Parts: sequence; structure tokens; C-alpha cells
Amino acid sequence: MRLGWWWILLGMVLTQPVVAQESGIARVDRILPVVAAQQSDQSAGLFSEREFHARGPGTGGDDLAPVAGPHVLGNGEWRLQPAGGLESPLLVVYHPYSARVTVLARAGGTPVSHRLFDPDLDPRYSRHALVFPLQGDDPVYVKVEDARYPLHVRVEPRAEHAASDLHHTRLLMMAMGVALGVSLTVLLFWLMLRERVYLLYAGAMLAQMMYVLCSYGEAYALPGVRVLWHFGATGIWYIATLATMLTTTLMIEYADLRRQTPRLARWLRWTGIRLPAVALLFLLLPWPARKEWFPDIGNVLFLLTHALSVLSLALAWRKGSRHAAYFLAAWVPLMVFGTWRAVQISLGMPVEDWLDYGYPFVLGYASVVMALGLADRMLTFRRERDTAKEHAERDALTGVLNRGGIEYRLDWAILERRREHIPLSLLFIDLDVFKQINDRHGHAFGDHCLRAVTRVISEEFQYGDQLGRLGGEEFVLVLTGVDGVAATALAERVRLKIERRCARVDEVEVGLTVSIGVAECNAEDTVASLIKRADEAMYRAKRAGGNQVVVEDAAAAATAPMPTRWIADTDA
Repeated sequence: MRLGWWWILLGMVLTQPVVAQESGIARVDRILPVVAAQQSDQSAGLFSEREFHARGPGTGGDDLAPVAGPHVLGNGEWRLQPAGGLESPLLVVYHPYSARVTVLARAGGTPVSHRLFDPDLDPRYSRHALVFPLQGDDPVYVKVEDARYPLHVRVEPRAEHAASDLHHTRLLMMAMGVALGVSLTVLLFWLMLRERVYLLYAGAMLAQMMYVLCSYGEAYALPGVRVLWHFGATGIWYIATLATMLTTTLMIEYADLRRQTPRLARWLRWTGIRLPAVALLFLLLPWPARKEWFPDIGNVLFLLTHALSVLSLALAWRKGSRHAAYFLAAWVPLMVFGTWRAVQISLGMPVEDWLDYGYPFVLGYASVVMALGLADRMLTFRRERDTAKEHAERDALTGVLNRGGIEYRLDWAILERRREHIPLSLLFIDLDVFKQINDRHGHAFGDHCLRAVTRVISEEFQYGDQLGRLGGEEFVLVLTGVDGVAATALAERVRLKIERRCARVDEVEVGLTVSIGVAECNAEDTVASLIKRADEAMYRAKRAGGNQVVVEDAAAAATAPMPTRWIADTDA
């Protein structure tokens, strides 16, 4: 609930109305019609693209009233009259995408032509917009070619634009820094763990981040990736499609959709991976020469993939998949922000700052949430691994360690004894007359007797992780930090407790007792030799009549003395 309130507050902040500012332009006139050939082939980008013309107040004729917000221009040639009174004015063209904009700032001057992808743009400004210095308040002539989206233009003072441009760069780089840092961290995890999902995560996030940087223009100013300017808008299409393919692959594996929603997962693989891969292949091939078909097909696949993704993740979440819930929480805001921003740009609507900057910040948020989901996924696998390991090391009947488990613990205890020089002792415990109990009362009752003995040892003395069953009615108890004398006293205490508390099992009088052999570890002992010595001591107790404790050491093994009956304190 607390997280829900935070989302409500965030939504209230983000949806505040944006105060429109003056565009700095008093009048816009179209001075040449758009070439008919340009009208026929404009179809590219995220949504269906078409010809755009300036409309509304201030677009020509006798209407000289300035309008709030940027003017909208389409392909063609335009005459702009700055409002005047601005210090060091700049003509700023926002969201130029693939358009080529040519500006003649004064009569007799030299036209200046720029595209978003040009490598030699003025480095003082970001690629968020194309910037053209103006000469006073003279009319400005603008030629727009290959515009796939409406172009928003403003005339701004240099100082005002520099401040807003710096603010834009700081916000964008902050958001990209979060996504980059988390992605590289997960990539390091992949280098160490070699888990495929970590590589998919890093690849998907880096591709999404590269798409954001290309669509905002900053990729074409960064060392190492500025070579992408050669590919123009085609490069953005390629990166966007590759990001979708990697994200879909990550989603299917991350949320285990093959198992949770198998039918929808198959559709997702077609719409989000296989068909986009075929489209990319044709985009790279020289045939067909015209590539205007690609965005339309890409748009359909893009929207279908999003719809199937949300449906698959929601169904998997309802089935109890925590990983699907993580991905849903991360992916839906990113999808909403990205689609909303693309719709506003394609329809010629001014993009509010909270949406323009919210998109990269939501990408940073998504990278963090999915990284947390990866951590949760790792913890889940660790718990499953530990559970499986514990089941593999535990005796199914009594719940104590089995032979492999107790030998592993004893091996570590011997190594610790050698390293830390602390004492170590071993008790070998065998149930007396257990065969007769099985023959008289049945094996099921014998199992009850075994569990009764392990309860006395484990519950009373808290040695649950040091007690192991070697097989049948034989148990060993590893006593770290206990020398032979203390181990012998403890063994006698165990013998007396079993004799007293296991005289009756399940209301049946059985008089259950145990014989115990005690061996203290020496410098030469191994797991096998220490168990053997304790076993030999136990058999000496058996031969002496049972229900006894016998100590075994090197000297005792050589001289084979008679077993000693230890008398311990009564139960506390």
C-alpha cells in the first residue's frame, strides 16, 4: 500500500499542466509548395508518418498574432519572422529525427544545412535540437526536407537555450548513468556466473539505452558510437528492433513464460523475435532498394509484442510468478512512456518536459527493478539449491544427516582441528537388540525406535547438524571442540537419557538401549580411520554386554583393555 501511494503522488506531479511559453516567432509563411514526390514516400518511424504543414494562428496570411509554444513545420520552404527584442537569438528545431533543415539567416548570406546525424554539429549544444544562430530580427528562410515527424521550431535567446540545454543534458545523462551502471554490474555477474539471463539482461538494457540515445541524438556525439551517423534513420530502426528482440527473449526466460503461459510464449517468440529478425534481414539486404515498408511492419509487430507481453506477464503473475510481477512493474511504465512520447511527436503535439525526460528516467527505473528481480531470482535458485542439497544430505527416515552428509561434516571438522588445533571427538552409537525389536514388532515400529533415539540426541543436545546415520541402527555424533574426557562424559549422559526416555516407544515396553564408542581425533586421523576407531570401541561395548560407553584411542587399541562403565550425573 505504501508503494501504491508513492505511485499516486508521482502521477500527480507528472501530470501537472505545462505552462506554454512564447515561441519567439511572430509569423510563419509557406513560400514554396511541397514537392509532390515527397508527399508520396513519407512513411517511416514508430507510427504511420505523413506530410505535415503548419496550421493554426501565426501560420500565414494577415494573422500576425504570436502563439504560445513552438510552431509546427512540415516539408517545404518557409519564411519565419522572429518576434524581435531577443538577445543573441537562436532558431531551435526540436525533435528533428531524420529531417534535413536548411536555414538562410539573412539575405545574401550562406545557407546552413544540418541533420541530427551530422558529425560536425556545434558541440556547445546537445543533439536534442538543431540550433541555428540568427542575425538580429531579419526574416529567416527555412527549408525542410525528409521530415517524417512534425518539426517544432522556436526562436530563443542564446542564454536561455544554453541553460535549458544544459538542464536537458544533465537529466538525460543522469538517467542513462543509472541504466548503464546497473547493466554493467549485471554484465560482470554474467562474466563470473555464466548465467544466460544476466547476459540477456545486459544486452537488452544496453540496446534500450542505445535506442534512447539515438532517438535523442546524443549517440551521434559520443566517442565510439558516433559512427552510427552513417546509417541515419535506418540505424535507429535497426537498434529499436534489436532492443525489442532482446527484451522479448529476456522476458520469456526471466519470467519463465514457456512454463507459465506456453501458448502466449510461442506467439511472443513469433511477434517479438522471429518475424522482426526476418524484417531486419530484408532491411540489411540490397533488395528491395526502398525501405519505407519497414517502419509499418515494425510498428505492427511492436504493438502486438507489447500487447502479448502485458497479457503473458499478467497471467503468469496471477499464477504466482514473482519474476513476472517484477518484469511487469518494470516494463509497463517504460512501454507507456515510450508509446505516449512517440504518439505526441508523430501527431505534432508539443512534448511536455516531464514526458520527454520521464522516458529515460523510466528506463533507469526499469533497469533497477529488473536487477532487483534478478537478485530475487538468484535467491530463489539458491534456496532451491540449498533445499535440494539438504534433501540429498539428509536421511529420509530420521531427518539427520546421511552417511555422505556426516562424512562431509567430519572431514571439515578434521581440517579445522588441524588448522586451529582444537580438540575433536566422535561418538559411534549403535542400538542394542534392534534386530529382535524389528522381528517382534515389525520394521515400521523399528523406524519409530530410530526416530525416538534421534529425537533424544538432537532435541536435548542441539546437535542436529552433527548427528548422522551411517546405515541401519548405526549413528555417529561429531563433537567439535570436545576432548576425549568430556566426550566420554557426554556419551554416558546420552546413554542414560536414551535408556530412560526410550524404555517405552509408542506405549510399547521395549527397553531400548545403546552402545557407544568414543574416539578422540589425533594428528594422523582421517575420516575413515576416526570412524573405524570409534566403531571398534562400540563393538567392544557390544561384546561386553551392551548399554555401555567404551573409549578408544591409540594406546587402548594396542592393549585392548576391558570396557569401562561410566556413571554420569542424573538428568537435569
